[in-house]
Amino acid sequence: MDVYVARQPIFDRNMNVFGYELLYRRSMNNFYEGIDDDQATAELINNAFLTMHSHDLTGGTRAFINFSQEMLIEEIPLLLPADSTVVEVLERVEINKDVIDACKKLSERGYIIALDDFVFNESYLPLMEIAKIVKIEFSAVDYKLQRKLIKRYKNKIKFLAEKVETREEYQLAMDMGYDYFQGYFFSKPVIIKGKEIDSLNINLIKIMNVLNQKEPEYHKIAEIIETDLGLSYKLLKLANSVFFGSRNKILFIKQALVQLGIIEIRKWIYVMMMKDIQIIENKELIKTCFVRARFMELLALELGKKDRQFEYFMTGMFSSIDVLLNKNMKEIVDSLVLTDDVKDALLGEDNEIKRALDMVINYELLKLDNLEMNKTASGIAQERLMDMYIEALIWVLKLDY
Repeated sequence: MDVYVARQPIFDRNMNVFGYELLYRRSMNNFYEGIDDDQATAELINNAFLTMHSHDLTGGTRAFINFSQEMLIEEIPLLLPADSTVVEVLERVEINKDVIDACKKLSERGYIIALDDFVFNESYLPLMEIAKIVKIEFSAVDYKLQRKLIKRYKNKIKFLAEKVETREEYQLAMDMGYDYFQGYFFSKPVIIKGKEIDSLNINLIKIMNVLNQKEPEYHKIAEIIETDLGLSYKLLKLANSVFFGSRNKILFIKQALVQLGIIEIRKWIYVMMMKDIQIIENKELIKTCFVRARFMELLALELGKKDRQFEYFMTGMFSSIDVLLNKNMKEIVDSLVLTDDVKDALLGEDNEIKRALDMVINYELLKLDNLEMNKTASGIAQERLMDMYIEALIWVLKLDY
């Protein structure tokens, strides 16, 4: 699914970029499309910090983000990095004790508090003691009042002129003593488009951690699965599927786990993990990863590595996980419980599993010269490789359980 964030630069008096205001967008339309403040900010945070890389959006400067009254009181800004986040208090926020206390806490934690679209009234006095930046819509507020505010608070607050649209307005704001500047005169908001990729299911990761213990316990795995309706359904359907041909109907999670056995559970947890991130755009790549996984497992058995078949299987399964999740491979493998040999193979280090993966990929790409070298090194004839490849394809065709 495509996601969008607009950003507009904020400059200091030397025309250096001080930060970017990040703005919610729901399409390539470069304007705010109706949504409530809470939802807009929540989606903006998801898009900018979880789907895209916020550091890239801001060039390593500061992200100015609007927060509603409810989000301030619920301390939502604490989810974001203090050293690069400016918390903008929306002009629609009712200034009360809860809001003031929330802003004090944020300030104490190192966040810069900015007052957005500021028009002075007495209720704002407590926040003027906390805020570091005041944003004023330059053409909408009386110039005499602006000068008065800047003169009064200049030594403790930085002032930002927003919606500066002409050179004359910019020069006038400079002369008034503004510290920062934002508006169409400098740059219109630029929309950045990204693609949201689903995260790895946390319950699957919990199960993987149990499975990687020396003596995995069925009841612990069952307890995790039983809290997840989707996983429960998939596991029971799998245990009763053509893969295992059980004569008696399997009705319980623990019964299904015993029917499958630890090795098969391990394999199927990873299969479920990959299916959870499958969308139309990546379906073929995930299918390729499934083929590689089964091919690698068969290769391990052919090479007399039965004790390592699961390591081979996982390496094939995760061979393109960096592309699927749009993340650095090292970041991904560090978050998963994998053996050192599997991690090294996925990171491109030379070892027996990496060489097996190269053989599988060479076969997949029909690189005949490389296949001849593989044959010499492994002693496996091309005809046998073809048999294993076909077996892997048949296995993948059955995955739509």
